Amino acid sequence: MIRASLIGLAVVCLSQWAHAEEANVGAVGNVGAAPVTSTGGAERFASPNGQLGAGLTASPDQKGRAFVELGFGRAATSNSQDAGGGISVDAETHFNVIPIIVGGGYKITPNLELVAMLPLGWGNFGYSLTATGVPGFNSIDQSESGFGVGNLHLGLSYLSFGSPVRFMAGGAVQYGPWYKDYDAGAGVGAAYGHPASGGQDIGLYYPEVLSIVTPGRVEYETNQLVLAADAALGLHIPTNGGDVKFSIQVAPGVGYYVTPTAQVGLRVPFAWLPTESGSAATYLAVEPYGRFDFGAMFLDARFTLNIDEPYGFSFDSGKLWAIHAGLGSSF
Repeated sequence: MIRASLIGLAVVCLSQWAHAEEANVGAVGNVGAAPVTSTGGAERFASPNGQLGAGLTASPDQKGRAFVELGFGRAATSNSQDAGGGISVDAETHFNVIPIIVGGGYKITPNLELVAMLPLGWGNFGYSLTATGVPGFNSIDQSESGFGVGNLHLGLSYLSFGSPVRFMAGGAVQYGPWYKDYDAGAGVGAAYGHPASGGQDIGLYYPEVLSIVTPGRVEYETNQLVLAADAALGLHIPTNGGDVKFSIQVAPGVGYYVTPTAQVGLRVPFAWLPTESGSAATYLAVEPYGRFDFGAMFLDARFTLNIDEPYGFSFDSGKLWAIHAGLGSSF
């Protein structure tokens, strides 16, 4: 079913792109026709990806949008030890994750959008141990893989397409009754979308937790420059009797349109859990990104660099980095 959904989304995107290309060709062939330009600041959100609002326009003809994002993240450790007496030991552990977000929105009015998103992913956990100089022992190599599904996000957002300021604000519920008792591989696939996203949106990735969140975004655009911030409050209620958690997240960013349809930028996601302590209370990352519009279709790419504990620094031993690429379309 998921494969069919992705294929369907690709067909919609390619169809929209083809219609846009036909329109552009026709415009070139007409003497005095207006040049092709971007959709204009007040007419669309300049969000980096579909999860944050890419594909949303002020057009009264728009009924909805669909998007998907695929990533790859990795964390690994490697240690060698000389035990003396001619014995040496080499140990390695790794976590690989392919996080996926599938989602879409439907406008019930020009300024109200119903939003649905589902995180899922393939995960792999493995370790190896090699010893030399130990009679009768050579190595151990174990690996476990699986596919996991996180918590479904269902929400409603109010949209304002002003100029030069645009904003959206809403509320959502995140929960998946299926998300429990995963094995190691599936658990990595579902849960490691959180470090792969720079510690954002913890409610999508907590097993056996019902979350109530209030996501929002504000943008200020002048000429080719976009100043933006994403923010959300979250109340996370365990369904297995654990402690209730509270989260606050913000992600300021800046983007620049190098052409009317190509934007590059940088976001700084930060999350704080006041109910936690130590390194588990805060998450900080940096995300350079690019977004490219083709008529009603868009492509996006980003790199997640975790900065501090518990997920960073990304390139230190045992810490995670991730890359992402996505596409979407309005219709």
